[in-house]
Amino acid sequence: MKCHHCHAETDRSARFDVLEAGVTSDCRPWKDEIRILVCPTCGAVQAPIDEGWRRSVQSIYRDYDTYAAAGGEEQKVTGADAEGMSARSRVIVERLASLGTVPASGEILDVGCGRGAFLREFGRQFPGWALSGTEFDDRNLGDLQSLPKWKHLQTVGFEDLVGQYDVISMIHVLEHIEDPVACLAALRKRARSGALLLVQVPDWTENPFALAIADHATHFTSGVLQQVARSAGWEPVSPPSHIVPKEFTLLARAADIGGGSVGKVDEMADLRLKERLAWLLGVKHQAQKIRAESDTFGIFGTAVAGSWLAGACNIKVDFFVDEDPNRIGGKHLGIPILSPSDAPLGVDVFVGMAPAVSKRLAEKYSGAPARFHAVNPISAL
Repeated sequence: MKCHHCHAETDRSARFDVLEAGVTSDCRPWKDEIRILVCPTCGAVQAPIDEGWRRSVQSIYRDYDTYAAAGGEEQKVTGADAEGMSARSRVIVERLASLGTVPASGEILDVGCGRGAFLREFGRQFPGWALSGTEFDDRNLGDLQSLPKWKHLQTVGFEDLVGQYDVISMIHVLEHIEDPVACLAALRKRARSGALLLVQVPDWTENPFALAIADHATHFTSGVLQQVARSAGWEPVSPPSHIVPKEFTLLARAADIGGGSVGKVDEMADLRLKERLAWLLGVKHQAQKIRAESDTFGIFGTAVAGSWLAGACNIKVDFFVDEDPNRIGGKHLGIPILSPSDAPLGVDVFVGMAPAVSKRLAEKYSGAPARFHAVNPISAL
C-alpha cells in the first residue's frame, strides 16, 4: 500500500483501527470503522486507500446531500475574529477581496462546486468574472445555470478538464482526493500565467472530529498542504491561515516548480494523531456520562461533530441546538433543532465541537435556561 501523497510504501503494521464508527462529510452517521495511518516518509495522516474504502465512498456520494439540515443553504461560520456568523463562502471571498490580488475580470473554475454557493458569492463580489465549475454529476446544473455570468459545468476527471482559468478554487474538496498532488498538477495545466489557487481543508489538529469523516482521504496539516501544492506547481503566497476557524485556507500562485523529492514535514504527526484520537474517545465518554445523568439531553451543532456524537456513539439525543437560523425549527437525523434560548430550563446540552468553539459557546450561553457543557481541552501537542 502506498502513501497517496508521496507514493512511498507504507508499513502495513502501522495500520490500525482507530474509531468504531464515523460520519460522512454531509453529516450522516457512518457505522463502519474509520482507519487512519501516518506515512513514515512524509508524515501525511491519511485513510488507507483500498477497494473497500472506494466502495464506501461511492455509496456515500450516491446519496450525497450537502447542508440538508439547512434546506440546502450553506453552513454559517464565524470569521477569524469569532464575531458574528456568515455563510462560509462570504467569509472566504471577503478575505480574498481584502488582499487586492483579484483583477476586475477573468474566469474562475470552482472544483466540486455543488449547488454553486461559493461561485454565487464570488460573482457577487467580482461581477466581471465568468463562472465555471466541476462536479461528479450534473444533478445541480439547474441551480448553477441561474448564476449570473455562468459559463459551464464539467463532469469529467481532472486530467480531462478543458479551458484556462485565472482562479481555481477547491473548498473542502482536496481532502477527498486519493492523489492530491496529481489532482493539483492536473489543475495547474488549466491555469493561466499567474493564476491563483484557493484551497480550504479541515485542520484536524484543532478539530479532531474531522478524523471521523469516512470519505476523507487525507487529513492535512499546514506543512503537508504546502508541500502538496509545491509538488504540483503551485507556490503558496503565504502559509495556510485560519480565515475560518478550524480550517486551513491556502492561497497559491501558478509557478514553474514541482516534482522533486518529498520530505517529512511533520515529525510530530504520530503523537498528535494518538493524542487527538484519545481526546475523541474522551469526548464520547464525557457525552455518554452527561446523557446517563440527564432526563433530557441535547447536542449543540448539527454538522460533523454533532452528527458523529448522535449517530455513531450510541447516545440518545432528545434535541439538537444550533445558532444557524436556516436550521432552527427543522430536524436533523429526525430530531428537532432548537435555538439556544429555546432549550428547556434545566436540561443538559453538550457542546460537542472543537475545544475553542465549545468553550466560547458554553460561556456565551451560560445564562440560558439550559446547562451547556463544554468539551475538555486538548493538550498542547
